[in-house]
Amino acid sequence: MGPIDNNSWLKPFKSLLLITALMLLIIGWTFHNQWTVPKTWDIYEIEEAHLPPPDSTVEIEYAPEAYYNSLPEHVIYKSYPVYAKEFEPDGYLDSLRNLDPEIVFDPNKITTEADWIRAGEEVFFWPANFNDADSIIFAQIDSDYLRGSGDKITKAGIFPYARYVIKEKGKILFGDLACANCHSRVTENGDVIIGAQGNHAFNSGFGYFMKKFNIPVDPVNHDFVLMTGTPWVDNRELIMGRTQQEVIASLMACPLGAMSRQGTAFDLPIRVPSLIGIRDIKYLDHTGLMLHRGPADLMRYAALNQGMDLLTSYDGFIPMGDNDFSELPGTKEWKNAFGYDPFRYSDAQLYALTQYIYSLKPPENPNHFPKELLDRGERVFKEEGCVTCHSPPLYTNNMLTPVNGFNPPETHFEKYDIFNVSVETDSVSALYSRRGTGYYKIPSLLGLWYRGPFFHNGELATLEDVLNPARLKDDYVPTGFKPVEFATKAVKGHDFGMELPEKEKEALIAFLKSL
Repeated sequence: MGPIDNNSWLKPFKSLLLITALMLLIIGWTFHNQWTVPKTWDIYEIEEAHLPPPDSTVEIEYAPEAYYNSLPEHVIYKSYPVYAKEFEPDGYLDSLRNLDPEIVFDPNKITTEADWIRAGEEVFFWPANFNDADSIIFAQIDSDYLRGSGDKITKAGIFPYARYVIKEKGKILFGDLACANCHSRVTENGDVIIGAQGNHAFNSGFGYFMKKFNIPVDPVNHDFVLMTGTPWVDNRELIMGRTQQEVIASLMACPLGAMSRQGTAFDLPIRVPSLIGIRDIKYLDHTGLMLHRGPADLMRYAALNQGMDLLTSYDGFIPMGDNDFSELPGTKEWKNAFGYDPFRYSDAQLYALTQYIYSLKPPENPNHFPKELLDRGERVFKEEGCVTCHSPPLYTNNMLTPVNGFNPPETHFEKYDIFNVSVETDSVSALYSRRGTGYYKIPSLLGLWYRGPFFHNGELATLEDVLNPARLKDDYVPTGFKPVEFATKAVKGHDFGMELPEKEKEALIAFLKSL
């Protein structure tokens, strides 16, 4: 018999302690990596994700990383609803003046997925632009404004496209240009669908205020150049010199659900996209402007859309540039086209935003159709070949389709998902704008019931209009967007299903509204 080991009883416990320690290390490492926040302004990754313009000779240069990082970060405070004046509770603004400022985004307090989503909601509703609520004319949301612009309020009288913010006790700021500004939709019964194709009256609202307060137009239309100037189209002379009346008429022609945003084609609004379900969508923007491979790409897209695209050089043309659009402005001096100071979102704020957007779900569908009708509609959907481009379960094949006038280079077929057939819709936005790529992405049909107007520029108000063969004729009056210079205008392209018998169309539309 050998010597007795007085510590032999500890051996099983030592093994157990070692295994426990290893498991804790693994869990800790997994947790750490699960919430690793990507770097937003990575020039290489932006270039990899961003599709090139249709003119392959155009050089795109993004603002340097050092410039981006020198911009101050947003500090996100608690925000409060804006009411139309006739619905505002008695003493509401006075009660806000008595509140202390409250910072609501603190990355050090985020430890769970639910925390990230809640924090992202604050970012989603955080305005990028602020003005004194007592002085700015755009804060005058009343019945006259609603009638004149067509804008919507909720059944409680809330104007969901703006927020009041308290950064300093006693002072109320009217904040707008949040993500919620574009992606909130008020339904006919006064409910709000967050993340849907928004229906705020961007264009007609501004047109209303221009007319009411006789807001002058810059004689050389500088702001219109920075919004829609496109070097490879050489359209600056076309843009300059518009009168106030011409600008107002153009603004009032835009339907709710579409808007003129930076980088779009001159005098051609673009339909506001829905963010619900975007987690599964491979390309962002109607033109497939950016690949969407995960949160980092969505973060970069958000940063670009909140002003950094206005500091991007397009063949030497910088939309917000000094010295005739040729030089980056100083980081502490410029204000972008919307008038706000040059703040940027932190990486943590943008990551939280993606988690909130990914969490968005559609509301309950209020449409109820007989099963027999839906079954027939689904059969028509398949028989007409709709599933080729709009394949279930996403009802998109997640591919790009080239527009008329664009021949994809061979290298694109290696890098992008291209369905090399054009449906012959209007190609202006894809070819003659800074957001142009030569493509449109094939959209998902999920949630059609809470979307509209339809087509890239919002020319058609309803699904019934989409399937109406009369829209292909030159004497057609578009039910959505119609350029002011035309009394009538054909809405061409995507002519599938137009020759169906009326009963089949009815069934197909019912099926589409059920998705």
